Amino acid sequence: MIRSDRRTLIKGSMALAALGAMPAALRAQGVAPAVFVYDRRFAASLQLAQEWSGQGVAILDPREHDLGLAWRGHIPQLLASGGVIAGATLWSDRFICETFARDHGRSQVLHDLLLPDASGGALRQWAIA
Repeated sequence: MIRSDRRTLIKGSMALAALGAMPAALRAQGVAPAVFVYDRRFAASLQLAQEWSGQGVAILDPREHDLGLAWRGHIPQLLASGGVIAGATLWSDRFICETFARDHGRSQVLHDLLLPDASGGALRQWAIA
């Protein structure tokens, strides 16, 4: 039997609303990320990655590919055409991307909000141009 309480339902509703908000916000600005960083341990992050991947956006999970190495090669190549980097990650992966983005002349945070995840993770949903 699956037990649900008010708190779980509210958190799930907030997560679903936030999931729809980021892609819609970026599309409204006419921007699709060149690369999306996600954390497959969290369903909300994985769902966003699958949505962006379905639209042809490169996706990257830092648990499979080192972010430092990716920022020394693959990510700058993807961003060269003027795209943004976006993600739904824990604060540490966001911080790493923000630091490397600054080194590559990108510092404008387009989007940054807490994404409640039913599994208890403190995910941040973000985009940097």
